[in-house]
Amino acid sequence: MQEQETQSWSGLGVGTDRQSFLNKVAEQLPDYEPVKAVEAVFCALTERLPGGIIQQLLEQLTPDVRDIVGRCHKRLEAGPEKLDKDDFYLHVANHLNAEPENVRLVLFGVFAALHTQITLAESEKVASQLPDYVKGTWVDSRRVADRPY
Repeated sequence: MQEQETQSWSGLGVGTDRQSFLNKVAEQLPDYEPVKAVEAVFCALTERLPGGIIQQLLEQLTPDVRDIVGRCHKRLEAGPEKLDKDDFYLHVANHLNAEPENVRLVLFGVFAALHTQITLAESEKVASQLPDYVKGTWVDSRRVADRPY
């Protein structure tokens, strides 16, 4: 049995490299450009999550993956915005130029890929800060549940 060699990242996350991450997104979301899908979801998350959680999440990502998600910045000391479900979904849909009814599928695909990059402890921290309408998708994608339709 041949052992597969994998690049590893020392940021405590479990991710490897940009291409592996984007391939994971593409597997889940074949109808969307992976980089744009990641940007759309992460930009919405940066508006909704506290700056400290975003910083911790960024620190676990490899530098080349961080380059993708790091384009969406807010002040780290800024508090989360109160976005309701429609606002959050619309934020992602507008950024991605997607239909709002497809946003949950996009969230699921990007979240599943993000979970391959971060530790379980970090995932749980993020989940504790998400509103219920996003938390369920976050948790389901961690479990690699069936894709929503």
